[in-house]
Amino acid sequence: MRYFEFTTQCGLGHWQDTSFIAATSNSEVIDSVLADLNRPYEQRKFISGPIAGGHGGHNHNADHWFKWHFVPNKWTLTDMSIELCDGCPYSHVDADTSYWLHNIGRFCPWSAKPAREVSLPTPLSSLKNQTVQIYPNPTTNTIKIKLQVSIPAYLSIFSVTGQLIQITIVKNNETMDISHLRAGIYLLHLYNNSFSVTVKLMRIPQ
Repeated sequence: MRYFEFTTQCGLGHWQDTSFIAATSNSEVIDSVLADLNRPYEQRKFISGPIAGGHGGHNHNADHWFKWHFVPNKWTLTDMSIELCDGCPYSHVDADTSYWLHNIGRFCPWSAKPAREVSLPTPLSSLKNQTVQIYPNPTTNTIKIKLQVSIPAYLSIFSVTGQLIQITIVKNNETMDISHLRAGIYLLHLYNNSFSVTVKLMRIPQ
């Protein structure tokens, strides 16, 4: 079984909507996802397929475990689907799981594109023990990023409406310039093969 994290640009302002994980052992789907990961983010396809109740042992975003999961080996990547099954993983499917499972039966979030492969699903206990320090917060032009691990991490910056603004790679104790961001609140999603954490950041004007 292979596990892939999908990031979304869901526009309802909840950090739990920014990503989820799907599993498959279908070799054609795995090859399709890996090929997509080599394309620019905006050219990648989105996930679509039937869903089942419970997190399936793998579907989470940081320390939030979803009430649903894509049925392994039943989902695919697509560039077209009906609007009925489009939505947000937390604000829609988690909020009314029974309706999505019994009335719609599938999920096709149009903004959910593959972001990376997860080697193994991270246990909830491990996720709760992970800490990321981003300071100062609030800040004006720069932030310092302190990771609990020495290997680099991906950093995705989202607006509070869920719009993806930037993806970059950061290292432990790295200083990052954020002067290009407008004053406001942002969600910083940091992840690698050992952890996944979302932090709220406020940028204030000088």
